[in-house]
Amino acid sequence: MASSKEQSLDPSTLKSFSNAAAGHDGVLADESGEMVIKPCVQAEIDFYQTTQAEHPEFAELMPTFMGTLSLGAPASVPDAQVAQIAGDAATEQELAEKRLHGAKIATETAIVLENLTSGFKKANVLDLKLGSRLYADGTSEEKAARLDKVASETTSGSLNFRIAGMVVWNGQDFDTYDKFYGRKFSAENVNNGFETYFAPLFTPGVEAEKAAELLETILAEITKARHILERTESRMYSASVLIVYEGDGETLGSLMRGQEDKKTPRVDERAPTTRELKESEAEEEEEEEEGPPPTFKVKMIDFAHAKWAPGEGKDENVIKGLKNIEKQMDALIAKLG
Repeated sequence: MASSKEQSLDPSTLKSFSNAAAGHDGVLADESGEMVIKPCVQAEIDFYQTTQAEHPEFAELMPTFMGTLSLGAPASVPDAQVAQIAGDAATEQELAEKRLHGAKIATETAIVLENLTSGFKKANVLDLKLGSRLYADGTSEEKAARLDKVASETTSGSLNFRIAGMVVWNGQDFDTYDKFYGRKFSAENVNNGFETYFAPLFTPGVEAEKAAELLETILAEITKARHILERTESRMYSASVLIVYEGDGETLGSLMRGQEDKKTPRVDERAPTTRELKESEAEEEEEEEEGPPPTFKVKMIDFAHAKWAPGEGKDENVIKGLKNIEKQMDALIAKLG
Protein backbone atom coordinates (compact mmCIF):
# COMPACT_ATOMS: atom_id res chain seq x y z
CA MET A 1 0.00 0.00 0.00
CA ALA A 2 1.31 3.43 -0.89
CA SER A 3 2.06 5.83 1.91
CA SER A 4 0.28 9.19 2.17
CA LYS A 5 3.45 10.86 0.96
CA GLU A 6 3.47 8.71 -2.17
CA GLN A 7 -0.19 9.27 -2.83
CA SER A 8 0.51 13.02 -2.95
CA LEU A 9 3.15 12.60 -5.66
CA ASP A 10 2.15 14.54 -8.77
CA PRO A 11 3.71 12.90 -11.88
CA SER A 12 3.88 16.30 -13.60
CA THR A 13 6.30 17.55 -10.92
CA LEU A 14 8.76 14.67 -11.18
CA LYS A 15 12.14 15.40 -12.70
CA SER A 16 15.11 13.43 -13.94
CA PHE A 17 17.39 12.13 -11.19
CA SER A 18 20.89 13.32 -12.04
CA ASN A 19 22.94 12.05 -9.06
CA ALA A 20 23.10 8.37 -10.05
CA ALA A 21 26.60 6.96 -10.43
CA ALA A 22 25.35 4.00 -12.47
CA GLY A 23 22.18 2.05 -13.22
CA HIS A 24 19.47 2.47 -15.84
CA ASP A 25 18.03 5.63 -17.39
CA GLY A 26 14.51 6.72 -16.53
CA VAL A 27 15.03 7.27 -12.78
CA LEU A 28 13.08 10.28 -11.48
CA ALA A 29 13.04 12.38 -8.31
CA ASP A 30 10.29 14.26 -6.51
CA GLU A 31 10.33 18.04 -6.02
CA SER A 32 11.83 17.82 -2.53
CA GLY A 33 14.69 15.60 -3.70
CA GLU A 34 14.03 13.22 -0.80
CA MET A 35 12.63 10.39 -2.94
CA VAL A 36 13.68 8.63 -6.13
CA ILE A 37 11.23 6.88 -8.42
CA LYS A 38 12.96 3.96 -10.10
CA PRO A 39 11.36 1.92 -12.92
CA CYS A 40 11.52 -1.73 -11.91
CA VAL A 41 10.39 -5.28 -12.54
CA GLN A 42 8.00 -7.11 -10.23
CA ALA A 43 10.83 -9.27 -8.83
CA GLU A 44 12.45 -6.19 -7.26
CA ILE A 45 9.19 -5.09 -5.65
CA ASP A 46 8.73 -8.61 -4.27
CA PHE A 47 12.26 -8.60 -2.85
CA TYR A 48 11.75 -5.30 -1.03
CA GLN A 49 8.44 -6.43 0.41
CA THR A 50 9.73 -9.85 1.48
CA THR A 51 12.83 -8.33 3.04
CA GLN A 52 10.81 -5.82 5.06
CA ALA A 53 8.54 -8.58 6.35
CA GLU A 54 11.02 -11.40 6.96
CA HIS A 55 14.56 -9.98 7.04
CA PRO A 56 14.44 -6.67 8.99
CA GLU A 57 18.17 -6.80 9.73
CA PHE A 58 19.03 -6.72 6.03
CA ALA A 59 16.24 -4.21 5.32
CA GLU A 60 18.25 -1.69 7.36
CA LEU A 61 21.01 -1.99 4.76
CA MET A 62 18.64 -1.07 1.92
CA PRO A 63 17.23 2.32 0.90
CA THR A 64 13.94 2.97 2.68
CA PHE A 65 11.16 1.44 0.57
CA MET A 66 8.04 3.61 0.42
CA GLY A 67 5.90 1.65 -2.03
CA THR A 68 5.21 1.71 -5.75
CA LEU A 69 4.03 4.24 -8.33
CA SER A 70 2.38 3.70 -11.71
CA LEU A 71 4.27 5.40 -14.51
CA GLY A 72 1.87 4.58 -17.34
CA ALA A 73 3.04 2.88 -20.52
CA PRO A 74 6.46 4.34 -21.39
CA ALA A 75 6.75 2.44 -24.66
CA SER A 76 3.86 4.44 -26.15
CA VAL A 77 5.21 7.86 -25.16
CA PRO A 78 7.96 9.55 -27.21
CA ASP A 79 11.18 10.23 -25.29
CA ALA A 80 10.88 13.99 -25.90
CA GLN A 81 7.42 14.01 -24.33
CA VAL A 82 8.63 11.98 -21.33
CA ALA A 83 11.42 14.51 -20.79
CA GLN A 84 8.96 17.40 -21.01
CA ILE A 85 6.57 15.75 -18.52
CA ALA A 86 9.49 15.21 -16.17
CA GLY A 87 10.28 18.90 -16.39
CA ASP A 88 13.82 18.16 -17.52
CA ALA A 89 14.17 18.32 -21.30
CA ALA A 90 17.24 16.49 -22.59
CA THR A 91 20.24 18.63 -23.48
CA GLU A 92 23.19 17.73 -25.67
CA GLN A 93 25.35 17.29 -22.58
CA GLU A 94 22.84 14.92 -21.00
CA LEU A 95 22.70 12.88 -24.19
CA ALA A 96 26.50 12.75 -24.28
CA GLU A 97 26.54 11.43 -20.70
CA LYS A 98 23.85 8.84 -21.43
CA ARG A 99 26.35 6.01 -21.67
CA LEU A 100 26.86 6.29 -17.91
CA HIS A 101 23.60 4.37 -17.51
CA GLY A 102 21.93 1.31 -18.97
CA ALA A 103 18.90 1.43 -21.27
CA LYS A 104 15.56 2.49 -19.82
CA ILE A 105 13.59 -0.46 -18.41
CA ALA A 106 10.33 -1.14 -20.30
CA THR A 107 7.88 -1.15 -17.40
CA GLU A 108 4.82 0.72 -16.15
CA THR A 109 5.75 0.39 -12.48
CA ALA A 110 8.34 2.10 -10.30
CA ILE A 111 9.47 1.70 -6.74
CA VAL A 112 9.60 4.80 -4.55
CA LEU A 113 12.77 4.85 -2.47
CA GLU A 114 14.71 7.12 -0.15
CA ASN A 115 17.12 9.31 -2.12
CA LEU A 116 20.49 8.33 -0.68
CA THR A 117 22.10 11.58 -1.85
CA SER A 118 19.54 13.76 -0.06
CA GLY A 119 20.94 15.86 2.78
CA PHE A 120 24.45 16.18 1.35
CA LYS A 121 25.75 19.52 0.11
CA LYS A 122 27.93 17.80 -2.52
CA ALA A 123 27.35 14.04 -2.61
CA ASN A 124 30.24 11.88 -3.77
CA VAL A 125 28.77 8.59 -5.01
CA LEU A 126 30.45 5.22 -5.71
CA ASP A 127 28.56 2.23 -7.14
CA LEU A 128 30.32 -1.13 -6.71
CA LYS A 129 28.73 -3.98 -8.66
CA LEU A 130 28.97 -7.28 -6.77
CA GLY A 131 29.65 -10.81 -7.96
CA SER A 132 31.53 -12.63 -10.70
CA ARG A 133 28.27 -14.10 -11.97
CA LEU A 134 25.97 -11.22 -12.87
CA TYR A 135 22.80 -12.98 -14.03
CA ALA A 136 20.11 -15.15 -12.47
CA ASP A 137 18.85 -18.53 -13.61
CA GLY A 138 16.66 -18.30 -16.69
CA THR A 139 18.74 -15.59 -18.39
CA SER A 140 19.08 -16.09 -22.14
CA GLU A 141 22.30 -17.76 -23.33
CA GLU A 142 23.19 -14.67 -25.36
CA LYS A 143 22.91 -12.30 -22.39
CA ALA A 144 24.66 -14.74 -20.04
CA ALA A 145 27.57 -15.06 -22.48
CA ARG A 146 27.81 -11.27 -22.78
CA LEU A 147 27.86 -10.79 -19.00
CA ASP A 148 30.38 -13.61 -18.55
CA LYS A 149 32.62 -11.80 -21.04
CA VAL A 150 32.34 -8.54 -19.08
CA ALA A 151 33.20 -10.39 -15.86
CA SER A 152 36.19 -12.18 -17.38
CA GLU A 153 37.64 -8.91 -18.67
CA THR A 154 37.14 -6.92 -15.46
CA THR A 155 37.59 -7.19 -11.71
CA SER A 156 34.14 -8.78 -11.54
CA GLY A 157 35.84 -12.01 -12.53
CA SER A 158 38.95 -11.69 -10.38
CA LEU A 159 37.62 -9.87 -7.28
CA ASN A 160 33.84 -10.42 -7.47
CA PHE A 161 33.25 -6.69 -7.69
CA ARG A 162 33.90 -3.82 -10.08
CA ILE A 163 33.48 -0.06 -10.10
CA ALA A 164 30.21 0.50 -11.97
CA GLY A 165 30.38 4.29 -11.83
CA MET A 166 31.17 7.20 -9.57
CA VAL A 167 30.67 10.93 -9.13
CA VAL A 168 33.27 13.03 -7.28
CA TRP A 169 33.18 16.72 -6.33
CA ASN A 170 36.48 18.38 -7.30
CA GLY A 171 35.86 21.66 -5.48
CA GLN A 172 34.26 23.42 -8.44
CA ASP A 173 32.26 20.78 -10.28
CA PHE A 174 31.47 17.07 -10.33
CA ASP A 175 33.77 14.64 -12.13
CA THR A 176 31.71 11.78 -13.56
CA TYR A 177 33.20 8.34 -14.19
CA ASP A 178 31.07 6.04 -16.32
CA LYS A 179 30.74 2.26 -16.41
CA PHE A 180 33.62 1.95 -18.86
CA TYR A 181 35.98 3.64 -16.39
CA GLY A 182 35.59 0.79 -13.92
CA ARG A 183 36.02 -1.88 -16.59
CA LYS A 184 39.60 -0.86 -17.32
CA PHE A 185 40.94 -1.90 -13.92
CA SER A 186 42.61 -5.16 -12.97
CA ALA A 187 42.94 -6.75 -9.55
CA GLU A 188 46.39 -5.18 -9.30
CA ASN A 189 45.41 -1.56 -9.95
CA VAL A 190 41.74 -1.21 -8.92
CA ASN A 191 43.04 0.58 -5.82
CA ASN A 192 43.62 3.57 -8.12
CA GLY A 193 39.86 3.87 -8.56
CA PHE A 194 39.29 3.88 -4.81
CA GLU A 195 42.02 6.48 -4.35
CA THR A 196 40.37 8.69 -6.98
CA TYR A 197 36.98 8.41 -5.29
CA PHE A 198 38.30 9.12 -1.80
CA ALA A 199 40.92 11.68 -2.94
CA PRO A 200 39.11 14.60 -1.19
CA LEU A 201 39.88 12.90 2.15
CA PHE A 202 43.61 13.03 1.43
CA THR A 203 43.79 16.79 0.88
CA PRO A 204 45.62 19.10 3.35
CA GLY A 205 42.32 20.59 4.53
CA VAL A 206 41.13 17.30 6.01
CA GLU A 207 42.73 15.94 9.17
CA ALA A 208 44.19 12.47 8.59
CA GLU A 209 42.74 11.20 11.84
CA LYS A 210 39.23 12.36 10.89
CA ALA A 211 39.56 10.94 7.39
CA ALA A 212 40.63 7.58 8.82
CA GLU A 213 37.66 7.59 11.20
CA LEU A 214 35.28 8.16 8.29
CA LEU A 215 36.84 5.38 6.22
CA GLU A 216 36.75 3.02 9.20
CA THR A 217 33.06 3.75 9.74
CA ILE A 218 32.30 3.11 6.06
CA LEU A 219 34.32 -0.11 6.27
CA ALA A 220 32.33 -1.18 9.32
CA GLU A 221 29.07 -0.82 7.38
CA ILE A 222 30.41 -2.97 4.54
CA THR A 223 31.55 -5.61 7.04
CA LYS A 224 28.13 -5.49 8.68
CA ALA A 225 26.48 -6.28 5.33
CA ARG A 226 28.83 -9.22 4.82
CA HIS A 227 28.15 -10.63 8.27
CA ILE A 228 24.40 -10.50 7.69
CA LEU A 229 24.72 -12.27 4.35
CA GLU A 230 26.96 -14.90 5.91
CA ARG A 231 24.13 -15.73 8.34
CA THR A 232 21.40 -15.92 5.69
CA GLU A 233 20.69 -17.75 2.44
CA SER A 234 20.18 -15.59 -0.62
CA ARG A 235 21.13 -14.94 -4.24
CA MET A 236 21.69 -11.32 -5.25
CA TYR A 237 22.91 -11.27 -8.83
CA SER A 238 24.11 -7.86 -10.07
CA ALA A 239 23.37 -6.12 -6.75
CA SER A 240 25.61 -3.23 -5.69
CA VAL A 241 27.06 -1.51 -2.67
CA LEU A 242 26.51 2.23 -2.87
CA ILE A 243 28.88 4.45 -0.88
CA VAL A 244 28.00 8.15 -0.49
CA TYR A 245 29.95 10.74 1.51
CA GLU A 246 30.06 14.52 1.78
CA GLY A 247 32.36 15.81 -0.94
CA ASP A 248 32.47 19.42 0.19
CA GLY A 249 35.58 19.57 2.38
CA GLU A 250 34.49 22.54 4.50
CA THR A 251 31.07 21.01 5.17
CA LEU A 252 32.56 17.61 5.96
CA GLY A 253 35.07 19.12 8.37
CA SER A 254 32.35 21.10 10.13
CA LEU A 255 30.15 18.01 10.48
CA MET A 256 33.04 15.99 11.88
CA ARG A 257 33.82 18.67 14.43
CA GLY A 258 30.16 18.82 15.37
CA GLN A 259 30.10 15.10 16.02
CA GLU A 260 33.13 15.46 18.25
CA ASP A 261 31.47 18.28 20.20
CA LYS A 262 28.38 16.12 20.66
CA LYS A 263 30.48 13.37 22.25
CA THR A 264 31.86 15.75 24.86
CA PRO A 265 29.01 18.10 25.80
CA ARG A 266 29.61 21.05 28.07
CA VAL A 267 28.87 20.28 31.73
CA ASP A 268 26.59 22.74 33.51
CA GLU A 269 27.25 22.56 37.25
CA ARG A 270 23.98 24.31 38.11
CA ALA A 271 21.10 21.87 38.51
CA PRO A 272 18.48 22.57 35.80
CA THR A 273 14.92 23.51 36.73
CA THR A 274 11.95 21.34 35.68
CA ARG A 275 11.09 23.87 32.99
CA GLU A 276 14.66 23.83 31.65
CA LEU A 277 14.61 20.04 31.59
CA LYS A 278 11.39 20.03 29.58
CA GLU A 279 12.77 22.62 27.15
CA SER A 280 15.98 20.61 26.78
CA GLU A 281 14.03 17.40 26.13
CA ALA A 282 11.89 19.17 23.51
CA GLU A 283 15.01 20.50 21.79
CA GLU A 284 16.60 17.04 21.79
CA GLU A 285 13.46 15.48 20.31
CA GLU A 286 13.41 18.14 17.59
CA GLU A 287 17.08 17.51 16.82
CA GLU A 288 16.49 13.77 16.65
CA GLU A 289 13.57 14.24 14.27
CA GLU A 290 15.49 16.54 11.95
CA GLY A 291 18.91 15.03 12.54
CA PRO A 292 22.22 16.57 11.47
CA PRO A 293 23.23 16.37 7.80
CA PRO A 294 24.89 13.02 7.03
CA THR A 295 28.62 12.60 6.52
CA PHE A 296 28.19 9.27 4.70
CA LYS A 297 25.77 6.48 3.79
CA VAL A 298 26.44 2.85 2.79
CA LYS A 299 23.58 0.81 1.33
CA MET A 300 22.96 -2.29 -0.74
CA ILE A 301 20.98 -1.52 -3.92
CA ASP A 302 19.72 -3.04 -7.20
CA PHE A 303 17.65 -6.12 -6.46
CA ALA A 304 16.03 -6.90 -9.82
CA HIS A 305 17.73 -10.32 -9.73
CA ALA A 306 17.71 -10.95 -5.98
CA LYS A 307 15.85 -13.50 -3.88
CA TRP A 308 15.96 -15.17 -0.49
CA ALA A 309 16.94 -18.78 -1.11
CA PRO A 310 16.31 -21.13 1.86
CA GLY A 311 18.30 -24.33 1.52
CA GLU A 312 20.75 -22.97 -1.09
CA GLY A 313 23.38 -21.71 1.35
CA LYS A 314 24.98 -18.31 1.71
CA ASP A 315 25.71 -16.15 -1.31
CA GLU A 316 29.45 -16.62 -1.79
CA ASN A 317 29.23 -14.77 -5.13
CA VAL A 318 28.44 -11.54 -3.27
CA ILE A 319 30.28 -12.27 -0.02
CA LYS A 320 33.63 -12.65 -1.79
CA GLY A 321 33.10 -9.26 -3.44
CA LEU A 322 32.39 -7.61 -0.10
CA LYS A 323 35.53 -9.15 1.41
CA ASN A 324 37.67 -7.74 -1.41
CA ILE A 325 36.08 -4.30 -1.04
CA GLU A 326 36.98 -4.45 2.66
CA LYS A 327 40.61 -5.10 1.68
CA GLN A 328 40.60 -1.99 -0.52
CA MET A 329 39.23 0.08 2.35
CA ASP A 330 41.86 -1.35 4.73
CA ALA A 331 44.58 -0.30 2.28
CA LEU A 332 43.23 3.27 2.14
CA ILE A 333 43.09 3.50 5.93
CA ALA A 334 46.68 2.26 6.17
CA LYS A 335 47.79 5.16 3.96
CA LEU A 336 46.43 7.58 6.54
CA GLY A 337 48.15 5.83 9.42
